[in-house]
Amino acid sequence: MIHFYIVRHGETAGNVSQLIQGITNSQLNARGRKQALALGRGLRASGLMIDRVVASDLLRAQETAQQILLGMQVKLAIETDKGLREENDGVFEGRSLKDVSQEVFGVPDYHILVRSGKMPLEAIPDGIHAADATNQAENTQQVVSRYDFAMRRIVTGAEAANETNVLVVSHGTASLLWLRAHGGDLPNRTELTNA
Repeated sequence: MIHFYIVRHGETAGNVSQLIQGITNSQLNARGRKQALALGRGLRASGLMIDRVVASDLLRAQETAQQILLGMQVKLAIETDKGLREENDGVFEGRSLKDVSQEVFGVPDYHILVRSGKMPLEAIPDGIHAADATNQAENTQQVVSRYDFAMRRIVTGAEAANETNVLVVSHGTASLLWLRAHGGDLPNRTELTNA
């Protein structure tokens, strides 16, 4: 049986500034590197042995994987998979959460609606997709389907190599959408904490 350890990337300047990062290729900040290193040290202390590491191709996920492995004191190759990316937010990439929340959903912070149960998490990418005149933003089904194909590729590789424990370093919304689509009991969650 394969066990997946799905981790959100460490903190970035965009997280601190509350920007919609989506597929923007941002780096970890100092705190993000410390978070990932601490997670790696915690995994090492737990005795968990990781057989494979797969990260989104975005820099913040790759840097997180590197810091986790450093903390674990393990030397493994980090595979990348574009399918593990965060959702593409089209014209809303790089804009403030506050501005996008107001423009798309008519509220100051859509996370509050999701946490309160007044709006499902799936409404976020669907609303952004509908509001993107360029039609570049992904809807929930597109995100889940893309992530699902990536996870199937990872399973195939792990099975072929007889690997048991796989660390997947990805992004908050995409990971939550995929977990919820596959029965993960994560009610009213809008995000995973960084690393």
